[in-house]
Amino acid sequence: MIRKLALITPWPDQRTGIADYAFDLAHGLADVGIELDVFTTCTKPSRTISGVRIQDIDKFPGTFAFDQTVYQMGNCSTFHGEQLPVLFENPGIVHLHDPALHHLIAFFLYRDDTQDYYRVLRAWYGARVAERVQTFNELNNQGFWDSPHVTEVPFFDPVLEHATGCIVHSAYAQQAVHSRVPNLHIRQVRQAYRNMQPPAKYNDGEVLQLGAFGMVQQHKHVDVIIEAVKRCNAEGKRVHLHVAGALESVCKDLPDLAKSLGIENDITFHGRLSEEEFLYWMNNVDICVSLRFPTMGETSAVVSRALQLGLPTIVNNVGWYAELPSCVTKLPTEHDEMLKQLVAQLQRVSTNGEQLAQWRAQCRRYAQTTGSFEQTIQDYVRTLACFRTSAMAA
Repeated sequence: MIRKLALITPWPDQRTGIADYAFDLAHGLADVGIELDVFTTCTKPSRTISGVRIQDIDKFPGTFAFDQTVYQMGNCSTFHGEQLPVLFENPGIVHLHDPALHHLIAFFLYRDDTQDYYRVLRAWYGARVAERVQTFNELNNQGFWDSPHVTEVPFFDPVLEHATGCIVHSAYAQQAVHSRVPNLHIRQVRQAYRNMQPPAKYNDGEVLQLGAFGMVQQHKHVDVIIEAVKRCNAEGKRVHLHVAGALESVCKDLPDLAKSLGIENDITFHGRLSEEEFLYWMNNVDICVSLRFPTMGETSAVVSRALQLGLPTIVNNVGWYAELPSCVTKLPTEHDEMLKQLVAQLQRVSTNGEQLAQWRAQCRRYAQTTGSFEQTIQDYVRTLACFRTSAMAA
């Protein structure tokens, strides 16, 4: 039985979805009576939980002081880089949020010594793969880790070598890890968040309200959503898009794109929202559009929350998103076909209130019949108890 747990993780206000997830997870674990210590690189934690100690990662005393130690692991060096030396010295359970850690490993190896990077890559994947990656890096303006092919060489091996177990959120990730580390005990747990229930009543307005939530990055194809709004409104449909997230540098011209298309009044760029503002808009749009390609197999916090809220959602048919229930509309990843099918779906529901009502009913049924947040926490605790505490490999 797990009574005392160490959680090594990003923490709010660090700008990563894993920090927000970890806060809700810690809250749920504390609510069921687990004594919890959080160790983080967050210098000024903005949120605390009664009874939960939040300390600097340098204060971690070692795994001997806890029944289990869990590392919330993603691919961003800013938030997870300092976790690696702690993990290497103190093996524990790796909760793998991104089933490709090539970005993280490349940050530490490639930037300092490219030959060292290829040496380690060759040791894990063999000469043929290392040569393929090197050729790609030499011929392209982006690293292999930023390409759609990154899931073929996930490079999580140097990290999971030190794991005593692995938690993932999808069958996609579970299979990816198992294919590379077959002797590692891997368990899948649903991603869920606190205080997420379908509304008592959906909003009904004359204008179809769309929401694109989270950091706006190129691979989230917000430009496709903007073009879809243009096409729908040009045909007399009434659609408004809320872009709720900070714009990355390569996406700074999206407001100019909307203006050039003559639909600047049909799109609201909210910027980065507070948690309260985020939840307000999640509860006040009709459809969540969360496109993503390429994907590294990661799980979307936005989509997980939308599903818990019973909010009709549109995604790309790839990775974890392809596993989502039938009430989620899944679009192809090819640009023109993605746009075509998105426009068609928006036109259907914007002109047929009954179709939107049926879609909402399907999403509500899913939200009410899947495990609650409380059930997910119980599953998480049982999962922790399944793992052994010694390192997989000495």
